[in-house]
Amino acid sequence: MPSAKIYYDQDADPSLLTDKQVVFLGFGNQGAAQAQNLRDSGVPNEKILIANRDDSYAEDAKSKPQQDVVMVAPRMIGSSVRSLFQKGKGFPCFVSVEQDASGSGLAIALALSRAIGATKAGAIASSAREETAMDLLAEQALWPNIIMLFREAFSVLKEAGCSDEALCYEMWMSKEPAEIFERAAEDGFVGQLKHHSIVSQYGQLSGALALDGASSRAHFKDILYNQVLNGKFCRNLSKIEADLELDGLQNPLNELYRRAEETELVQAEKRVRHRLADLLSSQTP
Repeated sequence: MPSAKIYYDQDADPSLLTDKQVVFLGFGNQGAAQAQNLRDSGVPNEKILIANRDDSYAEDAKSKPQQDVVMVAPRMIGSSVRSLFQKGKGFPCFVSVEQDASGSGLAIALALSRAIGATKAGAIASSAREETAMDLLAEQALWPNIIMLFREAFSVLKEAGCSDEALCYEMWMSKEPAEIFERAAEDGFVGQLKHHSIVSQYGQLSGALALDGASSRAHFKDILYNQVLNGKFCRNLSKIEADLELDGLQNPLNELYRRAEETELVQAEKRVRHRLADLLSSQTP
């Protein structure tokens, strides 16, 4: 399979955005951060249309053959898109040209990528289909499984007599998982294991290789082909989109949070945070 091209600051011409205005449609977690970054890069926010993937605005734009339709998709949560920009640091993004009416679609996409701060780390050539498949599979299959595994491991260890404090700090509050993923980004997903003890290296590698992953693979394929790529998730989400603006438990997302907060893991964490409130507040930068 061919390697994807990666574009950096020197490949982008920010002057292409001079005197252009940008409109954000779907002003959520990403929209707010990107809009502020564009503003600080000197781009007025009003005439280049920026919309969420696979929504009516994007489809309407593609129905007009005289318009360019491009994708600029940061690989970073919205709050960090903003904070990294403010620190002068970069974050990677995916870029693509879905409709190139002007012949300058890629140049505009790269200019936007640079203006939000992404080309410092690299804008990776991709497509809306590829980005959607990877992003939604992670959100609907990979991370839900990780959350479930933490929840069930917590429950088993709790039944075995482990304390709330020990479990919370062992599993995530120590920030060890964050350090592990930081090392993985620097040294490789498997290579980072060499920073662990011999016991840990042996346990993780032998345990992972002993699992065939067949059921997980089947689950991931089911989500990818029967929820994401066939548009079922998008259609179902559109049916409740208005409800996501409601207050209280009429909002389906609030109801999901309520159910999640009833789990033993979350209840134990609340107890720990309450008991250690003064200590935790002193550690906050």
